[in-house]
Amino acid sequence: MREMRLAAILLAALLAVSCKGKGDKPEAETLSANPTTLSLLPNSSGTIDITSNVAWTVTAPAGFTASPTSGSKNGTITVTAGSSPISGFLKIQGKTKSATVSLTAAEADLALSETGGTVSYEAGKTVSFQVICNGDWNITLPNPKPDWLTGVTPSSGSKDATVTVTTGLNGGKTKLQTFLTVKCGKKTAYYTITKDPAPNVAPTKPTNLQPNGSNVETITTFSWNASTDLNGDKITYTVMLSKDNSNWTSVGSTDKTSLKNSQELDKNTKYYYKVIADDGYEGGKTESDVVNFTTGSSKNSWADGEVKQYNVNQDGTITEVPLGSEPRPVKLIFTGDGYTQDLFTYGGQFDQEVDAGIKALFEYEPYKSYTHYFTIYKVAAYSNEAGMSVGDSYEHPKTKVDTKFKCTWEGGNSTGIDCDADIVVEYAAKCPGIEGSTDDETWANLTWSPVSIIINAYAYAGTNLWYGVNGGMRMISIAQTPARQPSYGAYDGFAFTLRHEFGGHGFGLLDDEYVYYSTQKYPKDDEEDFRYWQAAGALCNTYLPGWNSDENNWYSDADHCNLSLTPKVEGVNWNSFATREDYAPAQIQLFLGSAYYGKGIYRSEYTSCMVDNIPHFNTISRWKIYSRIKLTAGETPTLEDFITRDTDRTNTYASGAPGTKSGSGRMKCKGPVVKRSRHSKSHRLRH
Repeated sequence: MREMRLAAILLAALLAVSCKGKGDKPEAETLSANPTTLSLLPNSSGTIDITSNVAWTVTAPAGFTASPTSGSKNGTITVTAGSSPISGFLKIQGKTKSATVSLTAAEADLALSETGGTVSYEAGKTVSFQVICNGDWNITLPNPKPDWLTGVTPSSGSKDATVTVTTGLNGGKTKLQTFLTVKCGKKTAYYTITKDPAPNVAPTKPTNLQPNGSNVETITTFSWNASTDLNGDKITYTVMLSKDNSNWTSVGSTDKTSLKNSQELDKNTKYYYKVIADDGYEGGKTESDVVNFTTGSSKNSWADGEVKQYNVNQDGTITEVPLGSEPRPVKLIFTGDGYTQDLFTYGGQFDQEVDAGIKALFEYEPYKSYTHYFTIYKVAAYSNEAGMSVGDSYEHPKTKVDTKFKCTWEGGNSTGIDCDADIVVEYAAKCPGIEGSTDDETWANLTWSPVSIIINAYAYAGTNLWYGVNGGMRMISIAQTPARQPSYGAYDGFAFTLRHEFGGHGFGLLDDEYVYYSTQKYPKDDEEDFRYWQAAGALCNTYLPGWNSDENNWYSDADHCNLSLTPKVEGVNWNSFATREDYAPAQIQLFLGSAYYGKGIYRSEYTSCMVDNIPHFNTISRWKIYSRIKLTAGETPTLEDFITRDTDRTNTYASGAPGTKSGSGRMKCKGPVVKRSRHSKSHRLRH
């Protein structure tokens, strides 16, 4: 039985082999694609069905992509168009057969139903618009996205659709705006969303206005109870005055609840007074009730620009005299910068610090012996902020303080201070006899009356500015000195600096006598400036070209010299003092070094106020100050008269102060800053 079953199996196998080899043919290759034409929008996709009994690969034309790019037998591929309108043929390749599909990418078409919409200020408010597009589109939100733009739905889609924008609260008083960017292919459209501001609620009216009685001072403090603002807005108050309750003028504005008038009110006059509270937005003004008051005939504060006249007495006290009374012949002007209105009460900080400067000037010779020649004017100048700016110049401060004269300290290792001279002159011209019929005449009048600015600041600094002017002595002086100074040595306080800057440079027209560059020679390039200012009545004597030492042929101006370029004491203008026995204790001779430099320029005594701020002007400096006093008064200075009154013939500081400041660790002083003419760029006379 077993043998029979094996035989049957072998027979069946032989029959099968015999039948297959006799007439069967291999299956024919098939390959087709549907559709054979496909039109797409930019950045959109379509599908193609492949019918095949073999493996195949796909090649897409430029501007299109296909996925998958290969397969076997029946399958489907996805074709995606790029962003540009283009056409081409997609090829499907089998073993021997191929199929092609014609592809076309149409141009994108995009429009919005509106270009923008406005929504109310409340949270949750929406605005909608339609995207009209022939393909796929998407929306890009602004970057950074504002917090109040809370939703955009949908942010992408295909063909026409409605987009809804949801917004949050706008609690502010200004409109908010942003925009959406809609793209379809290469087409772009923008939709602007505007969020309305919250409605403004005006502040409540100010109450409890003061003053409201009689005998009110002509410079007074107006005060009131603060308003409240429902929106939390910052409130500005404006004080309004009227004499008839009809025509109103502004006293000024503030964000505080009090304000002083800067100009004196009429005496014994009835005024009406109201305060306007303003939050700065439309519809945000509220007026107080109107109150009235009557002024008396007194006041306790300076008005802005007010001038007072003083005499300095022999004992150093200062006495106010009626403004416009016959002045003594030499006029000095004192004012202040960085003093706010509240510092101008009579006897207050402005008075105290300016008076300290006046007393310091007349405490020592020669000013002390000639007080009867001087009239002092004090001028009040309100600053909006207290202090002093810091920076390269008043026009370009790094740290700005809003002061009247814009005094600006260089800071760092410098004592230099700049200011706006035009404003200084404007206030100085309020003094009797200074203002001319033209600006040029005013500036010329000031050549005889230097200005001292006391600055409400704490800094070791001080600078005198010289301006060239045609007329008089052809230069005006503006000396600036901070009222409070740190001490680096025995002679660094405010009084010492003021005497150096205002008494020495400002009125005396003296040059500096200290040395910074002990090994350097006085630069030849500085001689042009040197001669210019000497001709204007300042600085020192110098020799003429072709100087002959054998003949002692030196140029000398005995009225206007405190330094020398001559190398022999016989040729300097202080030689007449050096040879006198009664001046021997002053040790007057030829000391090398002055005007920053250690060589090529000379001073007359080892030390003086112009060296290191000591309270002593050397003999030739006292002579020069005396000469200017006499010349300003229309008198002729004489050596005999000067010597008769000169009581400071011994320099007791000869060994108590250095003749050089180099390496002392102190900040570098900035010598007289000069301007050849008004508004010209300032520069130091010495480097």
